[in-house]
Amino acid sequence: MSKRKRKNKRKQEKLNSSFPNSSSLIPVLDPADVLDLMAKCDDKGCFHGFAFSDPTRKNDYETIQWLTENLPTLPYVLEQYMNFLFSNGLVSGTPEGDEKLKNWLYKPNIKGIPNYVVLKEAIKNSIVWGKCGIRWLSEDDGIVVVPHTQYTSIVVDDETYGGFKRPIAYAISRREDEHINLADVEVNIDVDTFTEEGILRDLKNDVIVELPENFINLRSDISTEDGKSRLLEDRQRLEILANVYTRLNYDVIYDGPGRLIFWLKDDIYNTGTIDLSAGELIAGSVASKEKRAERARNELEGMAKAIKDSKSDNVILSSPMFDRLDHLPRVTKATEFFDYLNKEGSIVSQVIGITPELIGLGDVSGNVSMEKIIDNAMINVIVPQRESYATQISPMLSGKLGLPKIYFDKYELKNQIDHSSPVYKLALSIQQLQEAGYKDTADYLAKKIEEMI
Repeated sequence: MSKRKRKNKRKQEKLNSSFPNSSSLIPVLDPADVLDLMAKCDDKGCFHGFAFSDPTRKNDYETIQWLTENLPTLPYVLEQYMNFLFSNGLVSGTPEGDEKLKNWLYKPNIKGIPNYVVLKEAIKNSIVWGKCGIRWLSEDDGIVVVPHTQYTSIVVDDETYGGFKRPIAYAISRREDEHINLADVEVNIDVDTFTEEGILRDLKNDVIVELPENFINLRSDISTEDGKSRLLEDRQRLEILANVYTRLNYDVIYDGPGRLIFWLKDDIYNTGTIDLSAGELIAGSVASKEKRAERARNELEGMAKAIKDSKSDNVILSSPMFDRLDHLPRVTKATEFFDYLNKEGSIVSQVIGITPELIGLGDVSGNVSMEKIIDNAMINVIVPQRESYATQISPMLSGKLGLPKIYFDKYELKNQIDHSSPVYKLALSIQQLQEAGYKDTADYLAKKIEEMI
């Protein structure tokens, strides 16, 4: 290499070192930054608002709310469950007590809602949300439902036995539409009011404090103070059902194209292959960097907004920043779950705690009578659940109404046969005699049975 060439090369290297390299020309938006911007435009409603990804549910209550909104069979199953649960009314054990209880149950409370309806609504809410409060006002004003978000249990360590916590009171938000949050509220009890009237009251009047004698923390699972929603006990199957419905609705509305990949050009700023000199000098200026960064943002946001606001995705608007567009078809399709959707009624029924065949949502074998199905479901499913709820509501209500206890009336079998009765035993003997060939003796015994009846 000649001296002149070596000298020019050193000048070139020196000149190159005085300018920023191509990777630092526009540090705001390199290709990776562009993709990151596309994935993070929630505030502008770009892609997440367009339902390319499901919103994240922050806690169990949001999951329950989402399930109740996306399981179409749930309201029917809950209504049928309540009908069977209350198919035998509440009684007290005496005719006089039953009459008093019946009059009170059908009497409207202070809000104009019969106390009977309040009990049903509280039980339904406890199944869905895990718990629901029932607050006693007075015999004339009745009882009211306290939603799960409006109250919390106040528990203390048991000093007598130890090893567990027990509830001593319940804190209730004074405003019906306001969630209770004792972490942000300091409760100061009005001692004078409690001493004189026996009423617990917050000095600031923000929180109501009720003793267990005036409040029922109704739960579907009484092993925990906060209960447990039945929808969360089988959330895997229920979430599959709800997700399939959500996906199908999305496909119907937006034609369901699947996933789209936008491939960025290697040179998204159209700087070409300009080497040193004027092109690089201009690119290195602050004004130029800001202008190109702003242009990239505007193009991305404009394209995302056009897709979001479009009534259909048959036409996709693309920016010159992208080299090509690829379509990835879905591996798992919602249509593949049609058979699973047909079982929604049975699945939801099992989750809520009722035999599907009892409400017409299951397959009934031809050699099994409906009476037998009803008897089996009532005795093995509904009656035990009745007892669980009755034991929770009886202590407070029976004490307030002056009754010995409150429980659901006995269920009478539809397919009832008393195998211990003398008539049944004689009928069985007649059948055996006929099969053995002693027809005259069998006829004689049959005549005696008719006389007994």
